[in-house]
Amino acid sequence: MTDWERVRQELKEAGYSGFEFDSGDTAVPGLSGEWVSGNIPREGGLKHENQPLRIRILDALPGGDTVETDPENAPESIRNIATEHGLEVVIFSVSADEARIALCDPSKHDL
Repeated sequence: MTDWERVRQELKEAGYSGFEFDSGDTAVPGLSGEWVSGNIPREGGLKHENQPLRIRILDALPGGDTVETDPENAPESIRNIATEHGLEVVIFSVSADEARIALCDPSKHDL
């Protein structure tokens, strides 16, 4: 069983405050069961300049706000916390300055 409060605390210590616990079913593919989610700055693999050319073009369009949602684009510290707790990373929305990310318990749903 995942200690969600510990996961949230580790995220906060890594500089990502504001992650909240939630559960249930959602319209986001791969996001159901239990998870913590929060907004993070677009950094590392999520930054515009680190995306493939076709994604950078879509991202630059008005209202585009596009990134590849490969979990490997999430910051390494978030991926490490997810791995430590046996969680999966889901990137499910993005704006010009930030992305919304969830750490999900893969035993509770199909990814």
